[in-house]
Amino acid sequence: MWKQTIVSGLVLTSVLAGCSSQEDQHSQKVTKPTPIHDQKKEPAKKTIDTSSWQATNGPAKLPILMYHSISSGNTLRVPKAEFAKQMKWLHAHDYATLSPEEAYRVFTENKKPKKKAVLITFDDGYGDNFTDALPILKRYHMKATVFMIGDLIGKHHHLTKQQLQQMADANISIQSHTMAHQELNTLAPARQKNEMIRSKRLFNKLMHQQTIMLSYPVGRYTDQTVALAQATGYKMAVTTHPGIAMKKDGMQTLPRVRISPGMSEAAFAGMLKGDQ
Repeated sequence: MWKQTIVSGLVLTSVLAGCSSQEDQHSQKVTKPTPIHDQKKEPAKKTIDTSSWQATNGPAKLPILMYHSISSGNTLRVPKAEFAKQMKWLHAHDYATLSPEEAYRVFTENKKPKKKAVLITFDDGYGDNFTDALPILKRYHMKATVFMIGDLIGKHHHLTKQQLQQMADANISIQSHTMAHQELNTLAPARQKNEMIRSKRLFNKLMHQQTIMLSYPVGRYTDQTVALAQATGYKMAVTTHPGIAMKKDGMQTLPRVRISPGMSEAAFAGMLKGDQ
């Protein structure tokens, strides 16, 4: 048992360390691509009524929080106790937590359901997102988004199909982190397109939804990657660039607010400033 635990821990540490060491910041302007039509019919779009939402003062700004594992060990792991305090703070300060579909409407309509809103995201789809993060999110009736790696469903400390479904039933959106978590900037366009389309089809079928959001593995992409993300039907994509997201950043190159372990309440609050 001790040997199995040590090996499992090393696998998780290796994956997280790989994400941390490889993330970079690479943004480029992109011309509007020609849409790539998927032959398979997608599920119906979700209807969102924004008639009661509040207009923003100018172009909408939205903090997109970036988490990975809810555990301890490296800079991509936020301990459960810290995560709980952060969610409690958001709840106490009356933040609306959004689904990807709602976030899209925030950017395109310059409206929010409340004056303050946030999109909570988790990259990679670790099992502790279910065991440790979900109960906290449910306690405060919060929405969040998991960017799941398609090929790792049910493997190496990652979420199972059953867990993904239970999370979806609790208003946690499951979106794409590609199939194999390869650095897209190193792949030929055809392989990038394959990663995007296959993962989109997978989550459309598995979650009975229309998958609209992509997270670039380890934050790496090229102008061709961004064009392909739009052409394959992703309405939004997130990067690892730091900052509060706005439509002008590019709907396929949205920045995020990285949440690191050891962050004080004041530091956490400070990261969200400028979202009004």
